[in-house]
Amino acid sequence: MVVFQSCLFAFIHYLRVSSASDNRWNAEIPKSIVGLSGSCVVIPCKFNYPSDGRKHRDFTGIWFKDKDIIYHKETSKVISTFKGRTSIGDLRHNNCTLKISSLQHSDSGSYKFRIEIKDFNKNTFLKNPVSITVKDSPDLPTISVDKEVTSQKEVTATCAVSHSCPPDPPRLTWSHKGTTKSPSQAQEDGQWKLTSSLTFTPSREDHNKPLNCSAEFTPAKTVSNNKKLKVKYPPYNVNVQSKSQVKENESVELNCSGESYPPIHSFQWFGSTGSLLENRSTYRFNHVTRYTEAITCTATNTEGKNCSAPHKFNVLYPPEIKSGSSCESETFIVCVCIVDSNPPSEVKWLGPSSTFPSSGVEQNGSLTIFTLQGWRGFPDTVHCSASNSEGNSVMTLSVPHHGLFIYLAVASAAVVVILAVISACLAKRRCARRVKQQNDQNKMKTIQKSCSDRGKQKSNDIYTSYQDNTNYEYEEICLPSMSDEDEVFYANT
Repeated sequence: MVVFQSCLFAFIHYLRVSSASDNRWNAEIPKSIVGLSGSCVVIPCKFNYPSDGRKHRDFTGIWFKDKDIIYHKETSKVISTFKGRTSIGDLRHNNCTLKISSLQHSDSGSYKFRIEIKDFNKNTFLKNPVSITVKDSPDLPTISVDKEVTSQKEVTATCAVSHSCPPDPPRLTWSHKGTTKSPSQAQEDGQWKLTSSLTFTPSREDHNKPLNCSAEFTPAKTVSNNKKLKVKYPPYNVNVQSKSQVKENESVELNCSGESYPPIHSFQWFGSTGSLLENRSTYRFNHVTRYTEAITCTATNTEGKNCSAPHKFNVLYPPEIKSGSSCESETFIVCVCIVDSNPPSEVKWLGPSSTFPSSGVEQNGSLTIFTLQGWRGFPDTVHCSASNSEGNSVMTLSVPHHGLFIYLAVASAAVVVILAVISACLAKRRCARRVKQQNDQNKMKTIQKSCSDRGKQKSNDIYTSYQDNTNYEYEEICLPSMSDEDEVFYANT
């Protein structure tokens, strides 16, 4: 109740009466007011009474609908359909504002106010009735924004909606991102107005798009409205349109277009050196060749200008075999055929009696490099035959053989030298092996003789007393006698 009275007291400034009315009964009440079903309605009211020089403290305010009491401080006097749904302002401050909660369609009708002042007087303000109308849907919000806004330049829009319940106002939301200021309220003829402001920076993407504002009421009732934005921006997406392909020496017409608001009012065509070619949206280029340079278009409106990307013609022309095409023979024969054409050409290598396949193909822009490689069987000349959809061309290339013959001679000599070296190494290896075998045989004979002599000595000393067991380290290992076959076997290991 205190919160409600404080809220209503803020609107007292609206309900003023002239100083001449201070000495008579008077009330300031709107003639009509519209409320939303399920919400509340607040009827602003301010009264005055004749002054008798005394300060009165005891007031009784009564509100009637027809003859039924819908508000009284003694709730037993209030009809059942309004009990607990009505409240009044601070009568000691001449505030007779009435609030009706949970508004129903049956609440529609005419209402009057009566004031009773203890030990003084009372009065019913019969000449100041207020009519309440209850509706199911709220009014649409009203959006205000400049007729035209400029891209990347800050702008403020406002959204306002009427309502009848200041203690529980609707909630306003925007469809566009930006800074929203706190809503403000103002009263007009018994209705309250809620206003929200949005500060944002529009872009060209916002052009012709709706700026939407929604109002959500209690209970759950939402209404929205929008206003189409007109955003001014310089030309964008400037493009040059023409035929996708044009044959060499033909003429072609170019068209320039772009997006902008306001619309583009002028076009200019420029060559690659910056020279002005034309001053309208279309341009006719005569006798296009493969060497024709790219051109650009510039579009201008009141907000600025922008230009297209350089437009390069796709010119179709027959093959041209370049003078750098030739054959060489170093380690092997290599023929190169360099073809300039659009579209790319196919190449055949032709001999007097046969056709050779290309060994490699390399594409570099409009140039195609065809390579032919081989060792032998080449004729004295080969023909490079290039063709595409626009025509064909043939060049005869001479095949030099002297380099190949020199290479073969040098290679043959190198093979002979290598074979001689290999033979010498094999012979040397066989000699070394024979020497080793002879040495091994002599050594084996010496060992056999030594063992035979020692055997004789040991047989003579077999009965001699053993005196020193440290002589073992000087003993020779004696091998058994070998036959001739054994000698051959060990000599070969």
